[in-house]
Amino acid sequence: MPYERHEFLSRSESGIHYVRDRRSGILRRLTEEELRDLSDPPPCVECGEQFGCAHINCAREPMMAEGEVESEVPPEWLAFAREHGVSRNDVDRLRAIVSVAGEYAVAPGHSPDMRTLEMMLLLNESR
Repeated sequence: MPYERHEFLSRSESGIHYVRDRRSGILRRLTEEELRDLSDPPPCVECGEQFGCAHINCAREPMMAEGEVESEVPPEWLAFAREHGVSRNDVDRLRAIVSVAGEYAVAPGHSPDMRTLEMMLLLNESR
């Protein structure tokens, strides 16, 4: 069952669900979309990893092959792409990351997703 860690308290026709985390006891009000986000992702078909691997990133996107990285990633991001791997969408995400006073941050006006934030953290760790 995809939501084993939550106890359903009520479900409404409006799409709002009230659940309790079985471990912490925290009560939450979730939409259908938020509830789907809580389920574990399916494993990679190539290696069986569930949360990002050499084949897919945490956004469930296929990683680019080495030749694709060399030809499609901007030169300023090549070292990062070689070390951590990137998907085609990651190349766009990297364009939304800027260096401010020696630290990487999301450029103003961009709304980062989880993968953008992960890449920003990786960039800051490698400084």
